[in-house]
Amino acid sequence: MSTPPGEAEDRLGTPVATPLGEFGGIRYVQYDGVFEGETSTGRFRVPYRISAPADPHHNNGTALVEPPHFVVGLGMLDVYLRRDFLFRQGFVHAGVGWSTLGNRILDPSVPGTFIDGGFEEEGARVDDEIIADFSKALSSRASDARPLVGTVHRRYGTGFSDSSYPLLRLVGSGDATGAFDMVLPVTTEGFDPQADIAAGRYKGKVLIVNSEADDSTNLTDRGVASKRYRFYVVAGSPHIPDPLDAPLNVPFPVRGSTPAGFVPALRAHFLQGHAWVRKGSPPPTSTQLRTEGGSIVRDANGNAITEDRTGRRVPRLPFVELGEARYIAGFIGSYDNVRTVQQLGFSSHRAYLRAFADKLRDYRRAGFILPEDADDMRRRAQLCPPSTFTETYRDHYARFMAIQPCTAR
Repeated sequence: MSTPPGEAEDRLGTPVATPLGEFGGIRYVQYDGVFEGETSTGRFRVPYRISAPADPHHNNGTALVEPPHFVVGLGMLDVYLRRDFLFRQGFVHAGVGWSTLGNRILDPSVPGTFIDGGFEEEGARVDDEIIADFSKALSSRASDARPLVGTVHRRYGTGFSDSSYPLLRLVGSGDATGAFDMVLPVTTEGFDPQADIAAGRYKGKVLIVNSEADDSTNLTDRGVASKRYRFYVVAGSPHIPDPLDAPLNVPFPVRGSTPAGFVPALRAHFLQGHAWVRKGSPPPTSTQLRTEGGSIVRDANGNAITEDRTGRRVPRLPFVELGEARYIAGFIGSYDNVRTVQQLGFSSHRAYLRAFADKLRDYRRAGFILPEDADDMRRRAQLCPPSTFTETYRDHYARFMAIQPCTAR
């Protein structure tokens, strides 16, 4: 008797192991192999890539599952959350091909890959269920993944822009339940996961971080699923930010585009979501951009105002709060009307730094940036007196990136 479609055991083929180095005292290995099996709509054979501690006992019990972006690939790992940040805390990262379009397949050079099920999009096959099946395989005691990753208690699905959409489709279809304890989509739009949670289609948690440029109409926290939903938006940030100290090998001119970005908030909210799943500790209240008559309300400098879901104004990035420039959100951001220390009303660069530190402290206390990222931001503000943070970004970009003073001290 043949196995019914969708019930065949999925398999992770024997991988090739590549040492990745040591992160916070934990040695990591990258495993590249092929995941094959059958979803409810058809068979598949796709590449996977797992990054895990060489000693599986050193993982923290949590795996991030990332469907690759059609251009950037595993951008949550390599660009936004980043390897050092994840690996020194013992997270397992796992990517898997889910579509035959571009880099969504993860590694187009792997021979013999195919997706028979799912649906067609732009001449390619797309099967979101592969992602859910792969996530389930990571924690199955009988899975081939167990010797590679060890015991996995929690699984988080994460992706950005193009790679966020399959995760939210899985939430809407109900297939994310049992596959993910939390879903972390970034720079996304066009879905309503709150309605899916309220209707019982998804039992886990959803935490979304968006830029100002994204259409957040359906995502703003309506309070209908407050125990399992959070949404955050970063004023002044573009859809694709300058990654600063991370590589971004995509054909977009983001270097020097704008210092305003959502990455510090993303990293902070990711750890808050992790604590939410592990210990039930609720993250900060959801945020939104203040609007009036359907339009974004802006301050005297032209920057969007951020508030929480109760309408209370909350801190923005410190250089946005100080009005160092007008930060223009878009697919790729920009800025104009850059102001000097004197034009900002400060008597000296030292006075400016005190005010910058105060705004940065407020941003950190609100839960929108981690201490280590706040320290980097503070150091960049003081690199090139009398330049402000934004002036240093504009006029001394290489030193800004490297966090090197303009003059020896």
